[in-house]
Amino acid sequence: MYHRKCFKCARCTRPLDSVLACDGPDDNIYCKLCYAKLFGPKGVGYGHTPTLVSTNYEYTPSCWGTIDRNGQKSENGCPRCGFMVFAAEQVKSAKNVWHKLCFYCMECRKYLDSTNLNDGPDGGIYCRSCYGKFYGPKGVGYGIGAGTLTMA
Repeated sequence: MYHRKCFKCARCTRPLDSVLACDGPDDNIYCKLCYAKLFGPKGVGYGHTPTLVSTNYEYTPSCWGTIDRNGQKSENGCPRCGFMVFAAEQVKSAKNVWHKLCFYCMECRKYLDSTNLNDGPDGGIYCRSCYGKFYGPKGVGYGIGAGTLTMA
C-alpha cells in the first residue's frame, strides 16, 4: 500500500497508477519503460522498437481463404474473398460490403477508409491516386508538371 505521492517509479520518479506500475524483483515499483530496461530481455535484437522482419513471403488475401470460416462461401459475400460478411466486421463501399481485412486498393494494396476510398466502374475499390491513374481525366493539362491537376 502506497501514499498517492509515494506511488512513483523507483528509477525515474514518474507518478504511477495501477496500469503503469510494475513490481520489480527487488521489491520496488517501476514504470513499464524502466521495468523493461532493467529487467527485460537483453542481447542483440532487444532494446529497440519491434520491427517486422521480411520473410520473403508475401501475405496475400489468398492466404486468408485457408482459414476455416465454417467452409461456406456466400453469394452476397465479400467481393474479395467470397465469404459471408458479418455485421461486426463489415466495411461498406458504394456498391458492396467488405471484410475489414479485404478492404484495400485493388492496385497498390493500401488499406482504405472513408477518406481515401473510390469505387471503380469495374466494381473494385481504389485509393485516390490509383483511381486517378486508371479512371481520372486524361489529356493536355492532366500530366506531370507545374499547373496540372493532381489526384492525391
